[in-house]
Amino acid sequence: MGYRLIIALLVCIALCKAHGQEFVQHHMPNDSISALPPVVRVLPNGDLWAAWSSWDIRTTPWASRLHIRKLDPGGQLLAANDLRFSILAGGLSLFAAALLPDGGVALAGRFNSKALLVRVDASAQLMGATHYSMTTAEAFSDVVVQPDSSLMLVGQCRDGGGFLPWIVRTDANGVLVDAWSDRIAGMEGGHQIVRPTDDGGSLLLGTHFATVDSSGMHIAKLDGLGELEWGRFLSARQLRPVQAIQRTDGGWFVLAQQLIEAGVLSGAPVLFRIDADGTIGSNTRLWAAQQSSSPYSDCSMDRLQDGTLIACAAVSVLNGTAVFTMDSNGVPEPAARFVPDSALALRMKAMALDNGDLLFHGERVDTSMNTSSPLLARWDTTSAFPCGSSMVPVYTDSIGHGLGSMFVRILLSPLVEDITAQILPDTITWTVSDPCAISTAVQTLPHVGTGLRAFPNPADRTARWAGLPGTQELALLDARGQVMRSWQRPLPEVLELSGLPNGLYLLVAKSNNGMRSTRVLVQH
Repeated sequence: MGYRLIIALLVCIALCKAHGQEFVQHHMPNDSISALPPVVRVLPNGDLWAAWSSWDIRTTPWASRLHIRKLDPGGQLLAANDLRFSILAGGLSLFAAALLPDGGVALAGRFNSKALLVRVDASAQLMGATHYSMTTAEAFSDVVVQPDSSLMLVGQCRDGGGFLPWIVRTDANGVLVDAWSDRIAGMEGGHQIVRPTDDGGSLLLGTHFATVDSSGMHIAKLDGLGELEWGRFLSARQLRPVQAIQRTDGGWFVLAQQLIEAGVLSGAPVLFRIDADGTIGSNTRLWAAQQSSSPYSDCSMDRLQDGTLIACAAVSVLNGTAVFTMDSNGVPEPAARFVPDSALALRMKAMALDNGDLLFHGERVDTSMNTSSPLLARWDTTSAFPCGSSMVPVYTDSIGHGLGSMFVRILLSPLVEDITAQILPDTITWTVSDPCAISTAVQTLPHVGTGLRAFPNPADRTARWAGLPGTQELALLDARGQVMRSWQRPLPEVLELSGLPNGLYLLVAKSNNGMRSTRVLVQH
């Protein structure tokens, strides 16, 4: 019942603000290179920045490229730039982006084992690229623009020994202002997230560890001058933050992921409630159909204009992505939207747009070439996802953790190098396809691994199915997620479709290994 209420609320939002701008874009190169998932930011007017890196593993060392796109709210291209790094070195990785006052974007990440800042103007033209390093293995994982247009970048570095969480502040042009580390003595660590606070300060989140079993998540509050107001360390095995959103009372919702099985990359998202003074409140761990989720990089959280929270997590056992809905107090709805891999992609995150739509960003895998490339999708959640979606039950519990608060500050002096001249125009171009065929004829979707297929497609009164051994149950869902047909073992080879209205349906197959789905167009 709860999820129906939120869907009804989103319908009301839809009546007030224009929808109809859904799109699904798979960006594919004209050469056999593999790309990482994009980082995205939305401008106040609704335009979208997306940037991703790609590696050409055919060279030794690998060749790295940077790809930048600016799209309007409907997904139409406004500006583009494709660049290559002339130095063959360690792969380029982008981890975060921040909007610049002039409408451009700052990109943070790593290249050649050094932390990297790239600045791009409003026309997607390169303004500058800067390396920051202490020794080796530096990276920036997040970036924010301060009210005076200066930049604060956070991540990890090495200063002789182990890893340190570090903060680097620069002016608007990337010129170093200062750098330091707030760390827990006797442990290594790194920052993953920085968020501006309502009082002009910053909230830092990251991890510290001595061993795998002696690890946890840190949260630190800085004032507007960068001085530490308070710090907390939540000791819990392999707990890592993925998002922080400030509440209206000054406190925070913090979403983290915890790996729950020794040596196995699976876990579950955990929502923490933290007061403005650093008091740690209760937490809620989220399970989609009682299944664990994938690790840290496959999880995200955002907030709609009405205060509703949306958390997105990949669920490998179910072969798809669960989108959890929580009210403004962090209480989850009893069911989550589920987008299967076979209908779309792997490794998706979700961002909330002003009119209630969600923006998915992640990567799609081409199994025939063993490459991956970026995918962007805008979803009006008042209806099923264009590539197919369903509902799964949500279960909750909580985790236990220790609590500490001892931080030590160390001043740092990184080396700074301008590498703008080493970045050149690229010759590899990219094309865009619509894997869900929103605006074109329905196509057979590429499948991941062993896929479910229905044929003929479009179908008239009957359809056959194949491609998924061990299937125990089949169900046909309409665009609202309602079950229109279902079949139990022994499963028929021919599915009866007579009596169904013309339209697009989702065929879902369930087995002991999870679920798969494919789209079926019924045309009598």
